[in-house]
Amino acid sequence: MPVSPNETLASLLHPQRREAARRRRLAVLVACALPRPVPLSTLVTELGEGLREGAELACDEGLCELRPGDLLVPAGPATLDMAINQLEVSEVRATCARVARWAASPDEALLLTLAADPLGEGLRHLEHAEGRAAGMVEGLRHALESPLDAPLHAPWDFHAWGERGRWAGALLSTAAHVLVRVGRPESGRALVAWALGPEGLAGRVAHAQNFLAPTHFQFLIDTGQREEGVAYAREACRHLSAQEDTFSRLMLTVLDGRVTMDAGDEKLARRLFTTVELQARAAGLGDMVGLAKVAFATLARRAEQNTAAIQLGLAALELLRGDVPFESVALLGLGLAYAKEGRPVEAQAALSRALPGLDIPFQQLRAYPQAIAADCFLGDTTEAERKLAELTSLAPDTPSGRRAIGLGQTHVHCARGEWEAALETLDGLGTSDDAGREDLHTLPAGWLRVEVLLALGRAKEAAQVLDALARGLYLRNRSTEPARLHLLDARVALENGDAARARRALRRAEASPERLRAHDFALRARLLAHQLAGEGGSEAQRQRTQQAAREEWRQLGAQLPAEALHRFRRAYDRPQLQSLLGETPEEEVSAPEYLRGGSPAFRAVVAQLRRVAGSDASVLLFGETGVGKELAARAIHDLSRRAAGPFVAVNCAAINDELLLSDLFGHERGAFTGAMTRQRGRFEQAHGGTLFLDEVADISPRGQAALLRALQERAFQRVGGTEEVRVDVRVVAASNRNLAKAVRAGEFRQDLFFRLNGIQVELPPLRERDGDVLLLATWFLQQAALERGGPPRAFTPEAERLLRAHPWPGNVRELHNTVRAADVLSDTPAIGAAVLAPLLQRALECAEPRPVPSGVTDLHGLYRQHGGSLRDFLTEVQRQCIAQSLVENGGNIVATASALRISRSRLTQLVLGNAELRRMSGREPDALAAPATARVARARRA
Repeated sequence: MPVSPNETLASLLHPQRREAARRRRLAVLVACALPRPVPLSTLVTELGEGLREGAELACDEGLCELRPGDLLVPAGPATLDMAINQLEVSEVRATCARVARWAASPDEALLLTLAADPLGEGLRHLEHAEGRAAGMVEGLRHALESPLDAPLHAPWDFHAWGERGRWAGALLSTAAHVLVRVGRPESGRALVAWALGPEGLAGRVAHAQNFLAPTHFQFLIDTGQREEGVAYAREACRHLSAQEDTFSRLMLTVLDGRVTMDAGDEKLARRLFTTVELQARAAGLGDMVGLAKVAFATLARRAEQNTAAIQLGLAALELLRGDVPFESVALLGLGLAYAKEGRPVEAQAALSRALPGLDIPFQQLRAYPQAIAADCFLGDTTEAERKLAELTSLAPDTPSGRRAIGLGQTHVHCARGEWEAALETLDGLGTSDDAGREDLHTLPAGWLRVEVLLALGRAKEAAQVLDALARGLYLRNRSTEPARLHLLDARVALENGDAARARRALRRAEASPERLRAHDFALRARLLAHQLAGEGGSEAQRQRTQQAAREEWRQLGAQLPAEALHRFRRAYDRPQLQSLLGETPEEEVSAPEYLRGGSPAFRAVVAQLRRVAGSDASVLLFGETGVGKELAARAIHDLSRRAAGPFVAVNCAAINDELLLSDLFGHERGAFTGAMTRQRGRFEQAHGGTLFLDEVADISPRGQAALLRALQERAFQRVGGTEEVRVDVRVVAASNRNLAKAVRAGEFRQDLFFRLNGIQVELPPLRERDGDVLLLATWFLQQAALERGGPPRAFTPEAERLLRAHPWPGNVRELHNTVRAADVLSDTPAIGAAVLAPLLQRALECAEPRPVPSGVTDLHGLYRQHGGSLRDFLTEVQRQCIAQSLVENGGNIVATASALRISRSRLTQLVLGNAELRRMSGREPDALAAPATARVARARRA
């Protein structure tokens, strides 16, 4: 199925489109899993209304049909083994448990329960097994309770199940997959071995065992027995020749092709995948066609045909949408293709979306380090650490599991520039003891080791590691990234003073420009050319190569969103690369996109934030409510060397005193009621990054004392613990109160104030940022338009005058809320004063009056100069205020009333009572009467 180049992950995997596909697959599973046909209305009552829509879609595609009596039954290519493969294991388990109630006999109910919960309800039901299931008890108990003992001599007697044998075999295979996913792989393998028996294990698979064969092949692959698995699969395919065996036969062929491709025989792998696609199309198996496209995409990616790989991956997603396991495999391959095409943002999105659907341990150990690497490439170490925590909880305690975790940790260390820690982690990975999986983590760990040694200035050691990689992997045609190898070779040679070898290696890397699109390889190549030009090249060559490197640097950053750009520029060794480019951070880094404005006050505070970001001193932000203190703190973080680390914000006013210490410093298990597990606090979460303490003035005296010690010693103890935890954190605090006054009043500790008050930054209120109101309002309208999915609105001139005249006591937050409300309430493309004025008036009514500094204006002196009565003086002040406001608002009564915070009717009454004000507002009696006289004259003539 062709996919438009404009299709994206967001559109292909839109929740509505995925949900429709999921419901269709669920209806097929229910129809195939039911031991006997059941009316659709009964199923809908028990399983939900969504099943009706899914059944209609399945019937439209010829996978189900409704027989007389509204009975839902499978049709066409739909079989239970196919249906089980199309949904997540958790959903398959839940469906088997729910349809067990419609079993025609207790033994059928037992098999459904066994597939849903083999170690729980399934094992308990074995005690009461009867009928055909009675002869299965011994074999099932052996697999579930003592799988490592010698295998039983009597295999599963599938003949007893007659026509239901295929159905029973699919449920036994499902139970084996569930056992693997709950951490009992030995039980899953024993169950499949017993169900296949000696004949089935030799590849002579019976019709009832067809779905057990791919499961056994997968187990052989997972345990490194790839050659034995290929021989088994090819023998099994010879015996699974019936039409109803098509799905299992093609699944065996797909797995055979994957193993063959990994072994380097891509020509044979292509023939196998072509066979799968052709036979799947003929049989109407769309999901199998999708799997074939995933395999072809992998072949294209290995051949550096990344554009084709992306198109094939998107086409596969179109077919596999809603099929969670296969969809995740397609996303994984698509993410790797995006990375090799030099599209890191799309790579991160695809790999992140792939992870939740991968529930096979081998896939998880492969995918998680790759997804963490994609996060780290963009400098997003916060997301990388989240994935690393998931991997740590999922990975088995095996050499491969430990290597996967260590590889993820190394990526995070490297992204933060923690090279010594990265090398220490790599040293702890050890070597693979499983030749079948050697290159799963050995190759990426080798690349990282060379990078780390180069960053530490240990070029000779880097050369030794690289030579070992070249001999052991690349020369045996096992490297899929020759560009990386040649670039590392050039860098190592240059660091060791061998410019001739560096030039040769660089020429080899540049011989295939399409390979340089991956990651930041093109930038590395341009920088190497610039460095080599400095080794005996002319001045013109040096300038030309420097300009080429700068242009590549800008192109690399141009495809990144602003929030990712600052993290990207500070990850790995990129600050040093920027120095090689001859550009300073001031030239390269502007204000983050989320800080918008152009007024002198705004530019001054951004310049101050940039200077502050260059140090690690504590920062204290002051400003009124709503001026953007958290955004300013984030800007300090993003512009600092800590940008690759986490940014953790804490609203101190929102946490009560009892929970504050636990929130900041964490707690141990059992520290208080409800503390079931150890919890990391905000300080630990911010390690290597920035901790933002908002409304710090609201911390209680007890909390202030604990915070002071943590800031002084950069160490603390978790609540309920005795172990000292040390952290590397920069603290930025903020308050809308005057902390100096709070210190004098005894409300805030003086020593804590001095500790926080390393550098003070005062953020200007919005009313002092001339011209920024309309700029920000327009930006907020654009964001509102994106959310509602329509064109952005604009403001009428009268509305713009209202915006400029409003004092904005709530600052940017008030402006944002007001613009969003106006966008919702307006039913025209241009938002007028009639919509905006009531919103501004209500905001003023809710705002607290700002205190006016004493001594600014001597009102009593002005009154003495004026003479006359106090009433006359107040009338004159009122007239001058109205006149000035009319001038500022172009004579507009609505805008002037809003600015003066009085009603429009009252202002109109005052204006009409004063000749000068009438003239300024355009309400002269002659001007008002002339149109009326003209109307009377026209009426008389008529």
